Amino acid sequence: MATQEKVINQILVHLFNDLLRIEENTLRQEGVSGLSIREIHIIEAVCAATEADSHMSALAARLRVTVGSLTVAVNTLVRKGYLDRQRSQTDKRRVHVFPTEAARAVELCHRAYHQRMTGAVMAAVPPEKLDTFIQGLMAVNDYFYDQDTLKEDQT
Repeated sequence: MATQEKVINQILVHLFNDLLRIEENTLRQEGVSGLSIREIHIIEAVCAATEADSHMSALAARLRVTVGSLTVAVNTLVRKGYLDRQRSQTDKRRVHVFPTEAARAVELCHRAYHQRMTGAVMAAVPPEKLDTFIQGLMAVNDYFYDQDTLKEDQT
């Protein structure tokens, strides 16, 4: 394996092994306690949803999880006081999920973390190399998205 290939492999392995754990630990140090990073990302999706796409099936699709696994997570977040559930007035089969004030506070902290992360990366990359850097990140993103899509096509 060539040296550049080894470096890329090492960076990707460490990045994907550590990224979510580091994010969760950082948020915990900033006062977001008692939530996993998965729960924080569910809160993020609920906070970003409009009323039209705040129902369970739309949220599950956005998060790329099953409605069943989202239901388990939402039940936990309702119990913890971060989400509220409400049955649709027009379609009783549909359940909408809304953030509480506690969830909005978590989402603000989470968004600030992402802004700091993005800012730090942008500050480290010379402006004339940002387009190339973005192309590289898009290639990594596309590779993993394609792998996930292939997996879904096989089921």
